[in-house]
Amino acid sequence: MNRDEIEAFVLGLYDARVTGDMDVLAGIFADDATFQIAGSPGHSLLATVAEGHEGVMALLQTIVDTLELENLTILDLLVEDNKVAVRWRATVHQVTSGEIHTSELADFIEIRNGKVVSFIEFLDTALAG
Repeated sequence: MNRDEIEAFVLGLYDARVTGDMDVLAGIFADDATFQIAGSPGHSLLATVAEGHEGVMALLQTIVDTLELENLTILDLLVEDNKVAVRWRATVHQVTSGEIHTSELADFIEIRNGKVVSFIEFLDTALAG
């Protein structure tokens, strides 16, 4: 994938995440993918690591079901070879508590053979409890 293809691929990932399109998300992640929400599991229920396609899809389904995203704006999207760094902002509606926050997040994505193999997300885990 060239730089333009990678950028379009990543933007499609964020579109699918906002709309909760699990079919599109399933096609984006590799069988051996990992998805990590960085943080200390002892201090936040959200900090976790999912491994393998099934684990990643289960985590993404939980995220889609419990955190609605609105007004997602990509602030920075940097591509170097097969690695991408994305800084973004969104209004996050926590479905279970009803709380709404606007927050910035940073994601580090690695792509291999047109699929995400590693996704690490940094966010304010204190907002998740």
